[in-house]
Amino acid sequence: MFFASNLQKLRKKENMSQEALAEKLDVTRQSVSKWESGASYPEMDKLISICKIFNVDMDTLVNGDVLDEKKQDKETTINTKDLLDKFNTLMKKIVCLFESMSFKEIIEFLVTVFLLIIIILIGTIPKDIIENLIGDGLLYDIAYVGPTLDTIFCLIVDILYSVFAIVVFIYVLKIKYLDRIKIKEETNKEIVVKEKEKRVEEVGEVIIKDNTGSNSLTRTLAKIIIYIIKFFVVCFLIAPLICIVILAVMLGFEVLFVFKGLPLIGILLWTIAGLIISALCFEVPLNFVINHKNNYKRVMITLLISLIIIIIGSIIFAFEFFSLTYVDSLPKNVKTKEITETLPMSNDLNTVGYYHDDIKYVIDDSLTDKIEVTVTYYDYLVDYNIEVELHNDSLLVFMNSPKEFSFKDALDKISDDIKDGKIYNYDKLNEYKVTIKTSSNNINIIKNNNKEFFNENNS
Repeated sequence: MFFASNLQKLRKKENMSQEALAEKLDVTRQSVSKWESGASYPEMDKLISICKIFNVDMDTLVNGDVLDEKKQDKETTINTKDLLDKFNTLMKKIVCLFESMSFKEIIEFLVTVFLLIIIILIGTIPKDIIENLIGDGLLYDIAYVGPTLDTIFCLIVDILYSVFAIVVFIYVLKIKYLDRIKIKEETNKEIVVKEKEKRVEEVGEVIIKDNTGSNSLTRTLAKIIIYIIKFFVVCFLIAPLICIVILAVMLGFEVLFVFKGLPLIGILLWTIAGLIISALCFEVPLNFVINHKNNYKRVMITLLISLIIIIIGSIIFAFEFFSLTYVDSLPKNVKTKEITETLPMSNDLNTVGYYHDDIKYVIDDSLTDKIEVTVTYYDYLVDYNIEVELHNDSLLVFMNSPKEFSFKDALDKISDDIKDGKIYNYDKLNEYKVTIKTSSNNINIIKNNNKEFFNENNS
């Protein structure tokens, strides 16, 4: 009778009359009517044609229930009721676990938790090494954006490790303890057995009897907890969303760098993998919030692909990094510039406001009532505004915002340097030298004022 019922359901679902179906199968309407009533059975070629018309397999058509929509919905969608049921079952399993444990088993459970925590803490050692090598060791030294890149990289690594540690912790406890519990829930009409484990016989069977009142209270509490959890999950979604935006911007810049010839393909692949993982960290919790089923098979395959991309990126980065030579000097094409300011001389004048001892003094006895301050600085990536002034008889030198800055020109210069296989110390571009030209008497006065200032502060 399965076939007769299924054929009728399929035909009605497609709003097809018996005459229309008979015409498609090249039979009479009476034949279709007999099939649906169970009075007769079609031949094999007709069965195959019916399967093609309604897009259903033979086994389901003959032996299954093709339109049990309620069952299909429950199998394909996780709604709030499913979550509440699972949460309710989980809480019962936890209670049953502790109720059925002996003192020895409780100690064993606590030891397992303690060992998991120790393992997770030990896992932070290689994580910190990676952050120090890549973040503090490489990214931090990049001019201008180094500290920001270091902070972003460390944040991403911390988030990924935290998610990994939580998943491992929960999974180990689940397969070692919770999956061994078999729960029987007794209602007013029947007993429903929920069994998911294969090793029940090892620990026995725990039976819980629920009445309607306690089940309703538990469900209400569970519903409140679910909504609270969802609120915190929504708050958590902000972190991967920020990571996605930052990594997307970084990806755009890195693609530009690669086209400019910079050896950043390894870092580019890291960024792509981080972007994929961040998207998963956003998608999976979001599906939980909106009651949408996660395709965990796709998630695991995507994570595996991301891991492969990270491994490939690490190999490429190693080749790129070790092919470069670090030179603790300025690039060969660096030009120097000078700015000279004339300031009045006074008997209280000092240079402590400059905060440097490497001032070069040049004697010019014609300058008795004034000093000439010359600042020599570098013009390579940025042409700075240099200001020299006196404040409370103290010489001040400022390197202010650049006069103009061309990102394209700076990128081209760095690309040319790295194409030669060298990385220079671009921090030296921020250094500048000060030369003071005045009479010998004025120079002695300035040095004495500096000495008196430091003696007073030290005392």
